Order: sequence, then C-alpha cells, then structure tokens
Amino acid sequence: MKLWYSTTSLAALLALLNAGAMAATNDTVSTAGLQSTQCVSSTESTDLYPTKSKVKYATGFSIAYHNTYKVVENRSTNNTYVLYQCGSTKPTVKNVSAFIPVPVKSSAAWATTAAIFLEALGVQNTVKNLGTAPSLVSACLQELLKDVIEPFNDSNSTDTDHQEQKNDVVFNMPGGQDTNTTNTVYSTEYLETSALGRSEWVKFFGAFFNAEERANKLFDSIDANYQCFATKAEKEYDDIRPVIAWTSYAGPTQFNNNTAYWQISFASYKYDIVRDAGARMLNTTGKQSTMFSTSPAFLRALRDVDIVIDESFVSYNYSTLLKNYGIADPKQANYSWVATGRVFRPDRIQSTSGGLGWFEAPVAFADALLQDLIGVAHPKFVKDGYKHIWFRNLAKSDPVTVVTAGDCTDMYAPRKNPAGSCQLIDFQSANPSDSDYSDVEQSRTHDLVYDVSKSEVINDGSSSHSNDSAAARLTTSLVAGALAVLSALAML
Repeated sequence: MKLWYSTTSLAALLALLNAGAMAATNDTVSTAGLQSTQCVSSTESTDLYPTKSKVKYATGFSIAYHNTYKVVENRSTNNTYVLYQCGSTKPTVKNVSAFIPVPVKSSAAWATTAAIFLEALGVQNTVKNLGTAPSLVSACLQELLKDVIEPFNDSNSTDTDHQEQKNDVVFNMPGGQDTNTTNTVYSTEYLETSALGRSEWVKFFGAFFNAEERANKLFDSIDANYQCFATKAEKEYDDIRPVIAWTSYAGPTQFNNNTAYWQISFASYKYDIVRDAGARMLNTTGKQSTMFSTSPAFLRALRDVDIVIDESFVSYNYSTLLKNYGIADPKQANYSWVATGRVFRPDRIQSTSGGLGWFEAPVAFADALLQDLIGVAHPKFVKDGYKHIWFRNLAKSDPVTVVTAGDCTDMYAPRKNPAGSCQLIDFQSANPSDSDYSDVEQSRTHDLVYDVSKSEVINDGSSSHSNDSAAARLTTSLVAGALAVLSALAML
C-alpha cells in the first residue's frame, strides 16, 4: 500500500501534535488553591486575599496584607515589593523596590532553589526563563526546557535584558546576573538559620501568584512531618547520638594562592537538623566554619567523629577523598568514620551535566532532608533498611542516580515532596551493640566542641551559628564557575 505522506510531512505533523498537546496541558493547569485569579476594576476595595500566609519560622521575609495589595519585604536585603491586584489602582507606598501586578502570569528564575519553589507550588506554567539550566536536576523542568522554557543567555547582556523584561517578575539572589532591576525580586532563603525557615520561603513565592492556600498547605504538611521525625528520633536515639562533621577539601589552584586547605562547617541550619536527626554536631569553637592549613590539623579535629559528610567538589570517590584528606592507608587510620566506612557525600542525585539535586529540593522540603539525615545517623531506623534520597556512602561505593527529562510524568504537576510519611514509619530502636554504634559515645549533648589552635587554621569563621550562604549561591554559578572556586565557596 502506498503511503500518502512523506517523512518530512510526518515529522511536521508529529511536531504540531506535540505542540498542541503541550498547549492543551498548559491551558488546563489546575487553579485549585489559587485566589483572585482575575483582574479587577480600579475601584475595587473589598478584601481580595481572604487566605493569608503567616510566617512561623523564617526571619528573612514578611508579608502584610491590604484589601487590594500586599507588601512583601525581604528583611535580609531591605527590599520592599508591593504586589497589587491586576486592574486595581497602584497603591501609594514609599521606598518600594518594585511594584508587581498579581497574580504573576510570566516569571523567571536565575537560581535553582527559586525554580524548585515555583515547581513545588505548581506554577511552573508561568515560568518563561531559567538560569543555570544545564545544572537543573528536576526532571520536569528539564522537560520544559526542551520546548517551553527558554534558558537565560547569560553570555549576552542585551539578550538577557530582553528576556527579563518579558516577565512580570524575575527571581534572583543579590549579586546575581540580572541586568534589569524594574521587576527583579531577591530571595534569600539560604540565609535562614533553620531548615524549616528555609522551606517556609514557599510562602514568599506563593504571594506573587496568589497561591497562599497552596503554600500554607504545603508548608504545614512539611512542618508536621518534620516535627514527627524529630520527636521520634529524640525518643529512640537521645542517648546514643553519633557525631557528624560536615567537611570539604580545596586543592591548590591559582584561586587560592596554590595553597590547599581543609574545612569544617558549622552552619546553624545544619546544627539544628543534625540535632533533630538524633545525632551530634562537630563544633570547632562555635564558628560558622574553620579552615585548616594542614591535613594533620584537620584530621586531629576529626579524631572523635563518627560520620563525615564531605561537600567538596573534588572528592568524587572514596580513594580520592582519603588521599585528599591525607590518609595513606585506611587500615592504619585510627578514625571511627574510616573504620566503619561512614563517609557520605550529598551527591546521590545528579543531572547529566553533574548538577546536584542537593542544591534544589532539600531547601524546599525540610522534612525530606531530616528523614535523609536520620538515615545517615541511624541507617536501621526503618526495619528493612533505608534508601537515601541525596546522600550516598562513598566507602560502600553507592551509585549516583542521574535524573533526565524522561523521568518526568507530568510537567505541570506540583513537585512532589520526596519525604515519606513519618506517621507510617515504625522507628527501630538503637542497639548499642550494632556495628553502626560500635565506637559511638553514649551522650545526650547536642554538639562536640573541638578547640582549634590558632596556628592550625587559616580562619575560624566569621560569626557563631551562621549559614552556608556561599553554598547557596552555587545554585547560580555551578555552570559558569571553575571547580576550584566552587570548592572554595562550598562551605563558607
């Protein structure tokens, strides 16, 4: 039988059908959980926002509601944004960084964390441009980047400016790559001192889309699940808390005067979540981070540590990590974390280009992060063993999971929380005779303090209980920066 169509016409037809399917999906995106989705008249004076978001943990932003507009403040950057209902009269408010009509119909995000918050809210149908596109791990954002979302052209400022001006709002971090300021909104969730405070920024983003109901419902579920995990971990493991150290290594390069250094992080959100996971934190004199000038000094600080979580960008396998840390023969090394093989990296989930899921979903889903950390501290807390989300054990050669666009099942559905339901998990009690606890000192204290010698360190941090702000900024620079610079920034 003779076919009536050519290969070319078939390809064109399939492309047309694919585009039509995408358009149809986009047009049928659910409006459930959204309020005041339509524009109003200039004389509108009733309360358009009966559902309001109240901030519980976050300290970096606030939202004040009025009948036809909201005032959103980023307290960390001292920026004020007035979000007024489209069609209504623009309110008179002083010292405003940007007036944004809501609900936002078109948006852009430079940072991966902002993109994940938008996906968690289910408003990715509004996203027109994304930065750091190659490093994005989200399967559905990868799928949308094929035909729907356009990556920012950060190599051409003219193109970038044009792309930004097409959007109602552009979410960025201070010091980011935006060239247009009239619709730029800064988000600084990475400056929060608690994991729940970081996740609560979903309310900040929700306000721009009149998605308060969605934001409140999502965060309340994260909060409740987090508290459940923390309560159960405290009950079962309060008297047997392994010590965790967050570490990194930077090799000698032109960016650090050809001088290697080793680092231990003590960021506040890590301290809190380690405590809530039923573990203890290695604290080097109570500072944000400590940089050691020699590996022997660094290893002395790790002598009583049970678990190491390595965040450097150069230690991709166990043998390389040991070499970088200055351990020539692990059989001769007198360290619990080496003897028991409890050495982890938060790089289990990656994109094909090596972008890390660690810089995306853990910020938005604090309960999933806590669950994963409990699995690091107490691997048998679930009866049949725990499978990690972001952490992988280097000593056991845990594999990396590469996420592709093919893993997306519904590109316009809200991002699913990867956490399990704590209520359904029967926590297993700790067995002190188990090999996982063979060298763990039974203690209820919340951290292990190591007093470093000034002669051993390059610096001992800037302020007590601060944050990994530089690590958060990696979400905007993973593609553009050199690996050496990224390694240096990762744990500041």
